[in-house]
Amino acid sequence: MAVLLLVSKTLGGSAVNDTLAGGSSGGIDLGSVVNNEWTPITNKAANTGWQSLYIRHDAVVAPITEVGTYIEVFAGAYGGADSAANDYVTIKAKGAASGNSSNNADGLSSGLRIEQDIDLAGTLGLSAFDGTRAQVKKYGAGALGVSLATAFDLHVDALLFNNAGTPVDATTPVTGKIGKLGDTVLGDTALVKLRYYLEDAAPNGGTIHWDWVIKYTFTA
Repeated sequence: MAVLLLVSKTLGGSAVNDTLAGGSSGGIDLGSVVNNEWTPITNKAANTGWQSLYIRHDAVVAPITEVGTYIEVFAGAYGGADSAANDYVTIKAKGAASGNSSNNADGLSSGLRIEQDIDLAGTLGLSAFDGTRAQVKKYGAGALGVSLATAFDLHVDALLFNNAGTPVDATTPVTGKIGKLGDTVLGDTALVKLRYYLEDAAPNGGTIHWDWVIKYTFTA
């Protein structure tokens, strides 16, 4: 039988269902961004603001494995400023050219970035989204994260256990695995956070679309 993922903006919440420019539903709208910042943003100096996404599944026997993420050409109703194919080229190029600053202090950070540390203690501060950390990946950097073959493995630090609505660190998480409901060892939920950066010298504006893909393997 098929195992289905559910991606929500809150722990244990309903599936994401933003309506995107062009009319596609069920997406994620990261919002607007200006040069030298990122979206979603709260405070640049404090390095706050991101889109949290909680990933869980409905398997009842075994965990899902080989979990990873990558981007590809947007397949929905396009409502951007260019074309779906060109947006894919753009986002890959921005990731490849991006600097590592977490809060874009030097204006060189660009493209889509993922943070895979649940940070339940809230201690990361300026380290969150630092492009040099193993938990952080830039889609397109090194031509990685842009296809199934180059997908980023889900980091162990992204795994938690949903204890009746309270997030708790998984006790012994494993790279690329999300346990079934109630699994306190592997964790039954992954929390990842997304940002889209725009470099200081970005020449073009307008809406950009891409597909953010979660790949996985299941047995039951």
